[in-house]
Amino acid sequence: MLKFRNFLVCIGLLWCALAGAEPVVTPQPDQEQVAVARSMEVLVDPEGHWDFSQVSDRFSGRFVRNTATEPNFGFTSSTIWLRFTLDTSRVRGQSWYLVERYPILDHISLFAPTEDGGYRRVDLGDTLPFDQRLMDHRAFIFPLDTDLAGANTYYVRVSGKGAINLSPMLYSAAGLVEYTYRDILLYGVFYGCLLIMVVYNALLALSLKEPVYLYFVLFLVGITVFNLNVNGFGLQFVWPEVPRLNEYYWLGIYICTPALAMYSRHFLGLKQRFPRYDRVIRHYLAGVAVLLVVQLLIAPPWSYYLSTLLVLITVLLFSWLGWMVWSRGYRAARLYVAAWCVFLVLIFFFVLGNLDWIPYASVISMLPHLGALWVVMMLSLALGDRIRFLERERNQLFLEARENLERHVEEIEQMNRDKSTFLQYVSHELNTPINWIGAANSLDDGETGADQSDVWALVRKGQQRLMGMVSTSLRYFDLADRSTPPLVARCRPLWMLDALLATRARALESLALRVVNRISPNLYVRANETELQEVMAMALDNAIRFSPRGGEITVTSEVMVGEAELRIRDRGRGAGPDQLESLFEPFFVMGSRHHEEGYGLSLAMARVMIEQAGGRIWAESAGLDRGFTLVIRLPLA
Repeated sequence: MLKFRNFLVCIGLLWCALAGAEPVVTPQPDQEQVAVARSMEVLVDPEGHWDFSQVSDRFSGRFVRNTATEPNFGFTSSTIWLRFTLDTSRVRGQSWYLVERYPILDHISLFAPTEDGGYRRVDLGDTLPFDQRLMDHRAFIFPLDTDLAGANTYYVRVSGKGAINLSPMLYSAAGLVEYTYRDILLYGVFYGCLLIMVVYNALLALSLKEPVYLYFVLFLVGITVFNLNVNGFGLQFVWPEVPRLNEYYWLGIYICTPALAMYSRHFLGLKQRFPRYDRVIRHYLAGVAVLLVVQLLIAPPWSYYLSTLLVLITVLLFSWLGWMVWSRGYRAARLYVAAWCVFLVLIFFFVLGNLDWIPYASVISMLPHLGALWVVMMLSLALGDRIRFLERERNQLFLEARENLERHVEEIEQMNRDKSTFLQYVSHELNTPINWIGAANSLDDGETGADQSDVWALVRKGQQRLMGMVSTSLRYFDLADRSTPPLVARCRPLWMLDALLATRARALESLALRVVNRISPNLYVRANETELQEVMAMALDNAIRFSPRGGEITVTSEVMVGEAELRIRDRGRGAGPDQLESLFEPFFVMGSRHHEEGYGLSLAMARVMIEQAGGRIWAESAGLDRGFTLVIRLPLA
């Protein structure tokens, strides 16, 4: 029987050689590992109904050569059959193992030949309790019988609800130890980093009372749960008796995504700085809640597709969000952007590999781990960068607050000075009208009608003076205290000046004054028409009042970049350089405070009206008795 079986194997090998099949896998004594994937043949059972006897006999001719180093079949409901021929004659008596390194296959069975010509079946998979494995290892390890004579054909059956990615390898005992050592070292570093970050940020959350660190800890926990599931350590160490939990690997995603959303809200300050993006995050959280309900109701592999879609949406959303916030000047988001941009690229290739859209390699299975480690590192650094940013922002706010306080103190001191000035002004201004009104007490029956007329004239003059002072003061305070700027429109200064000159023609003629109007007829400015006309009237009246008899008043205009400048110049008494700014202070008058013609408020009101319309006003003078120029600058219309 054995000789007949060996004869059939030889005939099969000869046929494979003539057909161009891959050679027989022959481990050498000095080898520790042998790649076996490219020596395999593949048969796809679409319905999953074929048994071993059909595959090894009836459908034996349907196997096709595998050309991939690590075969990838993506998400499929088909059953995958693999076949390879192994000759262990050169390693007889040694321990060799077939190791499938991809740890999340639902079902994987090896059909190994026996000495009596039959086959024994060994079933493994992450849907079985971990204690049913032949070796305590996260990978699927099948011991091989190296005492079999000649070349023997092995069959592997693989099926599952998730992505089927295969990384088969033959290891000697020493090679398996070396592989296990590297595997544990690599993942030990990975999980050690995660554990350190969890503990570190948990302590920061407790000490600083900042919720952003707590959300980051939840994000790390979700990352850990997800990776424990997809790399098989969860079944090995955490839930060895409950393999069904492996079907819910996506629960880690539903821990990560809400925690990441809340982390991003607090880290980027969306609620305070960018409320529109904050609304996007709230909608995203609502969508995640709906997807979780749907995910619990649908069966694999559709639930796996849905979780993959959620990962893609999440990475794209937060990459875009970080970029938008950073581009709007929030510098603390720079490491956040770096974290998600790199992670986006890694996850993109991971998804393409699992969907069998690009050639699969074992490094693809490591991309989520590398991406997670990168994100954890960058977001941790980003938290530290955020602390520095917030500290700089706090210092800036402190400086601004101190400057505001100093300015407010200065304003209060100025208000006290203005109050004193106002009280002095009022006391001086009230003195003369009161004396005039007091003259009425001197009236008696013995005075003539002419004397009484003079006294009543003084009383009326005092009354008018008091009424003018009160009304002018109230107008100034109303202008200075209004909370909304005046309505502005398109104004033409030339027409305003012509109208003012027409109403002052008699005063100009009596003083033999000449007004030269050089305002451009094409000039239009943005201002409140009524208030601009009032300011120009004040400027013209002051020029008329202080110009010498027979003098000249010049009004010119000049167009600048986005602005226009009006200049009203007289040849009067002028002002000293120390008086030019004081002229715009309330109740300031040059010379004696005892003036009957003004109240010291015209230029102060002019400044308020012009500045509230978006313009500027100032005075220029070459010195006493050398003329005076009032300059008004307004936006162009």
